[in-house]
Amino acid sequence: MTRSESETMQRKKRIRQKKRRAIRRAVCMAALMTVIVAALRVASDHLLAADSVPKLENNKLQAASAVSVREPVERHAAQITSDLKDYASTSKTAKKIYENRNQYSETLLTAYLNNPEMEDFVAGYLEANLPQYTAQGGFTEEEMQQEFPLFLQWDKRWGYVSYGGSIIGLSGCGPTCLSMTLTALTGRTDQTPADVARFSEEHGYYVEGSGTAWSLMTEGAAALGLSARELSLDETVMKNALDSGRPVICSMGAGDFTTQGHFILIYGYDADGFFVNDPNCIARSSQRWSFERLRGQIKNLWAYSVL
Repeated sequence: MTRSESETMQRKKRIRQKKRRAIRRAVCMAALMTVIVAALRVASDHLLAADSVPKLENNKLQAASAVSVREPVERHAAQITSDLKDYASTSKTAKKIYENRNQYSETLLTAYLNNPEMEDFVAGYLEANLPQYTAQGGFTEEEMQQEFPLFLQWDKRWGYVSYGGSIIGLSGCGPTCLSMTLTALTGRTDQTPADVARFSEEHGYYVEGSGTAWSLMTEGAAALGLSARELSLDETVMKNALDSGRPVICSMGAGDFTTQGHFILIYGYDADGFFVNDPNCIARSSQRWSFERLRGQIKNLWAYSVL
């Protein structure tokens, strides 16, 4: 082989090596871009999900992220004690509740076991000045900026306030849902769950032994400035109401939300299901609910607009 032939072969070899390196770089860049695009999509999905979830106070968000809420169940006295003992190992607050369990009603302890988000509220119950407790504050600026803010019946601002033979934290789901609806549709700041609960009691909408009457959602709502129209239990009908800007309050039977009776607010939907504000639970308010999942639990429902 001549010198010129050898140099030609070396040049061809270098060219082939450069091409292989270029191909490898292109493949690596393509792989990197795929990873970046996937990461951006995940980040975007998380941001969209975060935007769709009501913005809550930090302590409530931390509580929601720290617990897993299951379908509520009834418990007998022995089961309550056993479950509280198990919970006691999870935090100092849970241990305190277990040690003072005899000072709580079985109803409150069962509510806590069904929804650990209530832990701080239950712990504070013993220090609250019941039944003279009065509301400790109104809505925050952040809440008023949200289209459909989530108010919790067991929020310490009003949860210890008496309602009927109980407290708003245990029995005030109806007034709390109506408060959310009033605030969202009218922008009023004078109808907190405590205000609506007082209105309900004063006008006979609380029924001893059964809780908030359905008439609060119609007659009571009208007196407070809202028009309520009863809907048929039909997915298209519900979506049409939501499309026209009319949120829907549902009376719920036993199932995912309650063992007896409960009220929730539906304020929108997407391809994954309905957006729900459950006044008793942050975790349930942070997920989508399909019509098929809700249908068997809804006992009645009303759509709202401003009079």
